[in-house]
Amino acid sequence: MNVLEKVNIAILLITISYIMVLSDFLADIEELQLQARWFITFFTSVGLFRLLILLVYWMIQSSDALLALYHRGRFLKGLWTYSYEANGKRHYGIWRIAQNVASMSITGYGVDAEGKMDSHFRSISQVFEHQGVDEIMFARTDIASGEEHYSKSTLYIDPLSRRSLLSGPTDIRAQSVLYGHDEHGVRHAELVLRRADKGLSEADIVERLKSEAQKVEAERLSDTEAS
Repeated sequence: MNVLEKVNIAILLITISYIMVLSDFLADIEELQLQARWFITFFTSVGLFRLLILLVYWMIQSSDALLALYHRGRFLKGLWTYSYEANGKRHYGIWRIAQNVASMSITGYGVDAEGKMDSHFRSISQVFEHQGVDEIMFARTDIASGEEHYSKSTLYIDPLSRRSLLSGPTDIRAQSVLYGHDEHGVRHAELVLRRADKGLSEADIVERLKSEAQKVEAERLSDTEAS
């Protein structure tokens, strides 16, 4: 039984308790006919159930702490940094993950060693389970060429990387397969994502990625010259 089912059952039990209490209360009012008692009980209980559904989900979606308790090891909302190796070069970027009770969407962009955007992407599907793992589809545009292609990413979320009950996982490993144009069939086999520290702006995160990219590039050049 998933969390959504548990929340709905709890709301249903509250509504049933209300119906029982209200029925006993109305039974003591002799002036009310049976049809009137049924009418009052039915419509007020339906209204209460609907109100509780709206209220509970509004509360969960309005609070990251409640949303984290709701999704537990699958609470991914926030900023993430990513890196992967391709064609002998390490690439970096940012994922922005928006999440509510029932859905999740991802937008983001890659950055080069100068901190400039070199690609941007957006999810075009919800996360779906396939053979026991989570997958999601993206549309990606290369800034330089303007070409758009698609990719499918397989996500391996580490639930044990949670720091507390009120936070989500901090580590994800992923694999991506690209479709379309010259990169059709290209696989990024070691995509590493880390949750960004709270309080950091995207500009701060880009500066950190820029510094890391320049450091890695300097080390690569140094190794090349030494060899």
